[in-house]
Amino acid sequence: MGDVFKEQLVPMTMSKNDKAQKGIIWTVAVLVSLILFFVLPIFMAPILVLAVLWLATFLSSKLKKEHEYSLTNNLLDIDVIYNKEKRKRVIELDLKEMNAMASIKDERHQDELARGQKVINASDGNGTKETYAIMYPKDGQLQKILITPNEEMLNLMYKQAPNKVFKYRG
Repeated sequence: MGDVFKEQLVPMTMSKNDKAQKGIIWTVAVLVSLILFFVLPIFMAPILVLAVLWLATFLSSKLKKEHEYSLTNNLLDIDVIYNKEKRKRVIELDLKEMNAMASIKDERHQDELARGQKVINASDGNGTKETYAIMYPKDGQLQKILITPNEEMLNLMYKQAPNKVFKYRG
C-alpha cells in the first residue's frame, strides 16, 4: 500500500452560544465606549474607545473557527484555525490505536460512543449523520473526538483501519 496524504478544511458553524457571546462582546464594547467617551477628557477618550473596539474585534474573531484534518498514512492531525490566521494543534492520533470510529447517528454504535469521558468537538457543529465520533484512549481516559470528514477522507481512513472505521449506512 502506498503512502497516503490528504488534507480537509472544515468551517465550523457558529452555535447559538457563540452568537450570544459575540452579541455580549459587542454590547459591552459599545457600552464601555460610550461611558469612556462621556467620562474621560476629550483627548483620551478616542484612544481608549479605539482600544475597546479593537479588543472586541479580537475577542469576536476567536469565535470564527475552522478545523483542518491532515491524514498522513495512519496519523490524523487535527488543528483549529481561528479567523483564518492563527493555527493551534488540537490533537494528533494514530488510527491504529483508536477503539472505533462511527457516525453519531449510527444506532449500532451508540453504547460505545456514549462512553467518551472527554469530548473534543472538531466537527462542523451541525451534528448530522456526516459527523463521526472517534473513540480514542489517551492519558488514561477515553476521548470522543467529533469530526466531519468528507467521503474521500472517510474512505482513506477506512483503508488505514478497516476494522475500526464504521461507515454510516442509514
